[in-house]
Amino acid sequence: MTVSKRRIHRVNFEPQSEVVRKGVPFHMNSESWDYGRNHAIPLWTEYVIYPAILSRGYKFLQLHQTMSSFELVLEGSMTFQLDDTRLEVKAGELCLIPAGKTKKLEVQEDCRKIVFGLCGQLHLPLLATTGILSKSVMRLGNLDPILAILKELHRLLKEKSERSISHISALTMELVMELSRESGKVPDPQLADALHFLEYHQSEPFHVNALAAELHVTPDFLNRLFLKELGIPPKQYLIEQRMLLAATLLASTALTVQEISSRCGYKTQFSFSKEFRKRYGLSPLAFRKNSRQRECMNMT
Repeated sequence: MTVSKRRIHRVNFEPQSEVVRKGVPFHMNSESWDYGRNHAIPLWTEYVIYPAILSRGYKFLQLHQTMSSFELVLEGSMTFQLDDTRLEVKAGELCLIPAGKTKKLEVQEDCRKIVFGLCGQLHLPLLATTGILSKSVMRLGNLDPILAILKELHRLLKEKSERSISHISALTMELVMELSRESGKVPDPQLADALHFLEYHQSEPFHVNALAAELHVTPDFLNRLFLKELGIPPKQYLIEQRMLLAATLLASTALTVQEISSRCGYKTQFSFSKEFRKRYGLSPLAFRKNSRQRECMNMT
């Protein structure tokens, strides 16, 4: 495969690792560590696939992601379905599937890519304030520093050493900053102020009028700002953040569902459980059970 006027980044892989699923050959060199999620680290890279090599016709569907997934295409192309929008991602482009969204992709031509997932309570506000969250697809000019960070993260996730925890978190921040520079977008200071306010008042009742008054703007202006930058109104953004916090607490603590619902700003466990099931397709207790089963599988 060739890409005009662009250097192709090739990644070596072990040929014997290649397998076939449903008649479609593919290779994935994946490393993951859920330490950050289970210990509620604010910013964490949970997995890096370095690389994934897929053949034309490969399809993948993942419902209700609890982290934000990035797909960096090095060769070939893929299509992604995000809600009602269909996106084509070509070599040298990065596609972001935010936490809470369904990830659906199809490989259009033989494809080589790197995939990574970010989680933590701060990751969505950080992606928003750096201008990354507002771009579903970004064309990257200089891949080298990003690839170097991802390669190191891949190595550290494979080692799973507690001595590397702070380094992984710091590298995740460095990765976001590199992507922010590539996005070329200047963050809106009023959006940053709004996100910080919501972050620190997550467990309190929300009223858009109160948030607008805090920022000295009108509610209509605030709604337009969120829709322009994030594609959702302030209330929906707060619900997304609360559900991510709930998923983290269910997976990493022994807090009761009632205690978690209070921390997430819900007056009743019933209203919290209803929203949680709407988001993840499971009750909070079922989600916790599944998370613990996955953890046990990772330990064996």
